[in-house]
Amino acid sequence: MDRLIVNYLHQAAAAMRTSLADRTNFALQMGGMTLNNGFFLLMWFLFFKGFHRIGGWGGSDVAVLLGLMMTIFGVAGVAFGGYRDMAATILSGEVDALLTQPKSVLGRLLSRDSMASAWGDFVTGLIVLTGFAGLRWSQAPLLALMIGVGLTIYLAATVMFGSLAFWVRGARSLARDLADFLVMVSSYPGSIFSGPSRWIIFSLLPAGFVVLTPVRMLRAPSVETLAVLAAAVAVYVALALSVFRLGLARYRRGASPVMGM
Repeated sequence: MDRLIVNYLHQAAAAMRTSLADRTNFALQMGGMTLNNGFFLLMWFLFFKGFHRIGGWGGSDVAVLLGLMMTIFGVAGVAFGGYRDMAATILSGEVDALLTQPKSVLGRLLSRDSMASAWGDFVTGLIVLTGFAGLRWSQAPLLALMIGVGLTIYLAATVMFGSLAFWVRGARSLARDLADFLVMVSSYPGSIFSGPSRWIIFSLLPAGFVVLTPVRMLRAPSVETLAVLAAAVAVYVALALSVFRLGLARYRRGASPVMGM
């Protein structure tokens, strides 16, 4: 396990160096995402100028939500950027080369890319969390844990989305659309969801576990909430690994869409 982690870190570091190689492109992508996030935050700021609360959520609560969301997606894009085009990589047949290597196929898929724009998310997220979320420095360990929890569940969900490529030819756009929709849903206070929509965000599109429950844990820590998050991590990671392994086994047998079906 230690060797797998070390190998992954080396591969991810190589991808980061590649994304940093063209400094002009890097600066443009990072700056563009930072500017985009700035406009998005400005809209929420203006909203709370007129409406002080929305369904029990105040400005600082939404700041925690958005700060967590941006930080999680930033880390995912920087250190695990291959998730974004995982379906395309599978459909193009590039997995063939990975099967000849002793290293983890999933690890190689996730570490093959680092998104320059994700640095904008990461930096913006940290600024929001430290400057506007109303968190105390004593909460830093819990905050780091919640970022880790949200990141793990988000990556598990996107791995499942990407693994659809083992079965569906059009999975490239579908996987991206599902990931983008998960990001969009994660940017809204949980109080706006009810009925079927609430069931969806705590199952098929787990925004409830990526950001909403971590926000609740930061605002009102409890053993029960922590237990729910631990169970969610275990379930989504197990599902992601199972779906990917089933798809990879199908690919090995030559039954996947890229292999002629």
